Amino acid sequence: MAACVEESSGNDESESWKDTNVGNIGSDMDKDARKQAASTEEAWDVAGLEQGVQIWRIEKFKVVVWPAEEYGNFYSGDSYIVLHTTADPESGKLLHDIHFWIGSHSTQDEYGTAAYKTVELDDFFDGEPQQHRETQGHESAEFKSLFREISYLEGGVDTGFSHVEEGAFIAKLLQVRKEGKLVRVAELPLSAESINDGDCFILDAGLIIYTWYGSAASAFEKNKCGAHAKKLEDKRLGRGSTVTLEHDDGGEEANAFWNALGGRPDSIKSAAEGDVYAVPDIGEGVLSVVSDENGTLSCIERARGDLMKDMLDTKDVFIVDTTREVFVWIGLEASDYERRQAMPTAIQYLQTKSLPPSTPIHTFKEGRHFSAPLSPSQKIWNDIFSN
Repeated sequence: MAACVEESSGNDESESWKDTNVGNIGSDMDKDARKQAASTEEAWDVAGLEQGVQIWRIEKFKVVVWPAEEYGNFYSGDSYIVLHTTADPESGKLLHDIHFWIGSHSTQDEYGTAAYKTVELDDFFDGEPQQHRETQGHESAEFKSLFREISYLEGGVDTGFSHVEEGAFIAKLLQVRKEGKLVRVAELPLSAESINDGDCFILDAGLIIYTWYGSAASAFEKNKCGAHAKKLEDKRLGRGSTVTLEHDDGGEEANAFWNALGGRPDSIKSAAEGDVYAVPDIGEGVLSVVSDENGTLSCIERARGDLMKDMLDTKDVFIVDTTREVFVWIGLEASDYERRQAMPTAIQYLQTKSLPPSTPIHTFKEGRHFSAPLSPSQKIWNDIFSN
C-alpha cells in the first residue's frame, strides 16, 4: 500500500517492490494460480451466469448463499458479498459489479474474509468486475439502487429471533425512512431521543409491536412502516399484535410506548435532526495518482478542483476523492501490482486524509461503464469531471 502525499520532486530510496517476493505479480503463472484458486470456491460455480443480484454471507470464513427472500436484510454483526450482473447494452456481454458490505459490528475476521473473497471472485472473472466497498448506513448510491428496502438487523451468524418467551425478549426501536426510491429500516438506541417527527418508528416489544408515525411522515413511509410491522407480527406465530399510534395520541397504549423509551419528551426533534445517516455534499474533487513507475508504489496528489478527464493516464491508477464517495480509476495499461493494490491503497487513503472510514469506495476500470449508464455513482463521477 502507498500513503497519498502531495507531489514532491524528492527521490524515494525505499526498496523496490520488484525486488521483493511480490515481484511476480501479474505474470502468467501468477494469474493462472489465482484463477485456479478461485475455481475451488464452490460458491462461485453459479455466480454471475445471468443478469440480477446474488448475495452471500460470510459465515466462519466460508461463503454461504444468502436466501433470496432475505435480500435487503443485513445483520450488523456480519459481512456480505453482493454481486450485480448486467449486460453491456452494445455487445450483450455480461458485466459484474462486486460489493462487499461490512456490518457495523462485523469482526475483522469477517470483513477481512469478505474483502479477500471479493478479490478472489474478481480473479474468477479474470479481473473484469468492478469492486465496491460498502459499510452499514453509509452505502453508496450505486449499492442502494439495487434494493427497494434495506433493513439492518441486530446480531449475526449465530444469533437471530426465532421465538418469544416471557421476560426473554429485548425490545428494539426501528426507524423507517424513505431516501429517494429506497426505504431504510434501521435499529436506533431505545430512547425517546431517537424519535423525530419526520419519520415512522417501530417499537418491537415482542408480543406487542407499536408503530408510531411522525407528524411530517409521508403516507408512503406510514404504509411501509405498517407493512414491516406486519412481517414482524407474522413471525410471532399468532402470539403477537400491532398497535398503531399517531404522533399526538395519548392514552394507555401511547403511555406504554413512551415509557418503554424512557418517557415522553417535551418536544420531538425535526426530521433533519433525526437523520443519523446524513449524506455529505460532493466536494471539489481531489485527484491522486498511484504508480509504481519508479519501482516503489507511491500515491501523490496531482490536482484539486476543476478536474479534467485528460488528467487520467491509462498507464496508472488514480484516486478521485469526491468527499461523498471515493473512486479508484484503473487504467488499461496499469501494472498488475498497481491494480492489486488499488483498493487497499484507497482504504489507507481514507485514514491518511481523515475521511470517515465509512466512505464508500469504488474501483472504476477504464473503458467500463457503471452498472447503468446514468447510475447514481456515474452521476457523481460526471459532476466531478464536469469540465
